[in-house]
Amino acid sequence: MRAAVVLVSVLLLAACGDNLQGQITIVSDPQWQPALREMAELTPYSGISVRNEDPAGFQIVVVDDPAIPLEGFQLTLDPGGETIRVQAHDVLGAQYGVAAALEGMGFRFRHPFDPYVPRVPVVGAIDETLHTPDIRVRGLQLHTLHPIEGYFAFWEPGKGSTTDAHRIIDWVIKNRGNFLQWVALDNIMKPEFHEPWKAFTQELLAYAHSRGVRIGLNIQLFGQSNLQNAFDLSDDKTGMIPLRDEIHARLPLITQDLPFDVYTLSFGEFFNAEPQKFIDSVNTAFNELQAVAPNAEMHTLIHVGDNQRIDFMGENLIYYFLAKFADPRIITDVHTVMFYNLFEDAGGAYHHDNFVDHRLLVQNKMCAGERVAYQPETAYWVAFDNSVPQFYPLYVHSRLLDLDMLQRPEGPCGTLDQHYLFSTGWEWGYWLNDVTALRASYDLVTPETAIAEELAPDLGPQAATLVSQMMEVQHQRVLLGRLTGYLVGRDSVIDIGRQLDIISQPDRVTFDQLVAGTGRTEVIEMLFEMRRYADELDALDQDLGKLVLKENRWSRELRDGFAIDRLRAKFVAATYDATLAKIAGDTDAADAAFREAEDLIAQARIVVARRHGDLHDSIGSRHVGITANQTFYQFGYLFFANNLCYWTRELEQVEGILTGTTPRPPSCFYPQEQARTGGEASRLRQEPQRLGE
Repeated sequence: MRAAVVLVSVLLLAACGDNLQGQITIVSDPQWQPALREMAELTPYSGISVRNEDPAGFQIVVVDDPAIPLEGFQLTLDPGGETIRVQAHDVLGAQYGVAAALEGMGFRFRHPFDPYVPRVPVVGAIDETLHTPDIRVRGLQLHTLHPIEGYFAFWEPGKGSTTDAHRIIDWVIKNRGNFLQWVALDNIMKPEFHEPWKAFTQELLAYAHSRGVRIGLNIQLFGQSNLQNAFDLSDDKTGMIPLRDEIHARLPLITQDLPFDVYTLSFGEFFNAEPQKFIDSVNTAFNELQAVAPNAEMHTLIHVGDNQRIDFMGENLIYYFLAKFADPRIITDVHTVMFYNLFEDAGGAYHHDNFVDHRLLVQNKMCAGERVAYQPETAYWVAFDNSVPQFYPLYVHSRLLDLDMLQRPEGPCGTLDQHYLFSTGWEWGYWLNDVTALRASYDLVTPETAIAEELAPDLGPQAATLVSQMMEVQHQRVLLGRLTGYLVGRDSVIDIGRQLDIISQPDRVTFDQLVAGTGRTEVIEMLFEMRRYADELDALDQDLGKLVLKENRWSRELRDGFAIDRLRAKFVAATYDATLAKIAGDTDAADAAFREAEDLIAQARIVVARRHGDLHDSIGSRHVGITANQTFYQFGYLFFANNLCYWTRELEQVEGILTGTTPRPPSCFYPQEQARTGGEASRLRQEPQRLGE
């Protein structure tokens, strides 16, 4: 058990003492007691117990009611106000009902390792309506190809990892999910890694199934398109080894005595092969999987990339869409990226102005009565959001807009069968994106209501309103106003990719392009929009500063998120102002804007140091430092946020333009550089500060 959790429990026990009003007894039929006992034990409040006799304090009484649909629940508050009855008819419904009852007492299940626990529970308003899931399959894919919290929990065998994995499974349930998937890495090709991984994973599968959660494993088909360290089914580049033989040899590593419920087949990025061969390869993988894991589903992931289009079967389509022509028993998972959605502008991400093709694929499957999954993102990580860092409640807008539009009665037809989130890190408030979208796939509400329900117990309705206002400002300025390419980070690999027309995040006019005479009009228009955005963020930050908030990690995280967003917007404006002034020959204005950028990055360092000293994960050092692991990235997902590498890179590029020198900014890709901060003439030159130093 984590030291922080134990400490919280001890403090709460001392606070409650013998006060029975601080005690919560869960009373249940025997068949649900093991799962409910796990729920209680993984809630860091020592006053919760599960038993059948001598109940103390508040009571949550769970009863089996055959009239309640599976995974549904209904709460009733007894007249005395101290007993909440939960009616359910299966283990998930019982757990959802107990979680809802605890929420009625003030609990919130935010970060998997750090829920919000009231000092002394008080029964508030109880929603007594019948709750049933809007969507059948609801959950997450933890993108364990990156060194995020989920990677350490689900791919590094060990006692601490097991505890963390259990906590994440429990958190999915408490937020009304029923599915969890992670990505397999190729280190298990080696026996010395495979044996401990298998035993570790068997325990996780058994635990998840005992709690009612189905588990998936994402694997890759072709090694030649494997840009990261994913486990793949075929590495042959000679064409001499039959694909069936390779797949037949490798599948037992992930199927034998490993009862995964789902295997999702991915195809990497920027990959192309002859269309019919691609379809035949997918079918071969499906047939082989059916032979060794007949009870498991196979899914195929439909990625993005509008520059990879082909003509096939009378259609002009995105290459990944070929998967829809494979065996119809294979379930299609349609993926979108970043904070974009299926219905609005996509900003040029992966060459897309929108994701209409992906939306139509989802809707056509729904209309045909076929099972289809939609898998959007709640963080993008690489040089985009929480690694910059930025706080983006904008994700809440997009994730709930998709659910609303897809599920509307006036929509085309059918029902979305599966919705699970591509999750990449939870610090800097990114837990909010996962929690609101996961819960909305069970019971859809407006984005404003979702945010308020999550933040109100301790931060209050005014703070929740400000987060919703920030969400809408980001929707108007960042998404629709296309500020994204300027606010996100940009590393050396992204620069190289642009030369090859390989686009992931939306593009920008770079400083050197501006000096060369390209993009001046776009930059001037961008700066007008960026200043409006910065002014609006300033106003929101000032309004937040006027609130008297409870002093806790949640209020501190919120203040840091508001601060870093406005600093980033102002910093971007200052660097482009400096460049434009230099081009115009106004040296004094260029130097003044550059000094402003220096001051802004200095302020940002204070915010980042404060936030990274107060992370939800008690082992936060693994996220901010150089971190040995089995992924392609040998650094934590907050490493470049910790040293503000993307900001520093931009500042040094501008410094080179102002001084007429050739800059050597950090790549923000190789951590061994130690992410130098500041240029030769900059007063900010220093080594990066990491936790523990």
